[in-house]
Amino acid sequence: MTKHKQQGFSLLETLVAFAILVLVLSVIMNIMGNGSRSSRLTYDYTQAVLIAQSKLAEIQSKENSISGTESDRFDWLVQRAEADYPDPGAAQNYQRAFRTDDVVATVSWKSAGKQRQIQIETVQLVND
Repeated sequence: MTKHKQQGFSLLETLVAFAILVLVLSVIMNIMGNGSRSSRLTYDYTQAVLIAQSKLAEIQSKENSISGTESDRFDWLVQRAEADYPDPGAAQNYQRAFRTDDVVATVSWKSAGKQRQIQIETVQLVND
């Protein structure tokens, strides 16, 4: 009885190789999907910060609050309130030519099924 040389792969070897290939491809696709989601979220946060900075620059000293929607996705609100900081010159009866206001810009949006929000706070000088 002579032995025949085996040519090709057995069915079991082929199935194992295919299972390993499917596992590796699913891991790679998951990594790429996470990268894509992270990239989109980073883009959204960048857009929100730019909107907040822009709206902080737009608010006028006579306005206490402005709000709106940008790009049909980002809702924003800017609020101004007189700051309540101690005046170092008050003891010498010093009269300031300006006052300070706290200004807060809030931008919110929905991304990946979650409500997201950023908030930027600053102090602005206001001439009396």
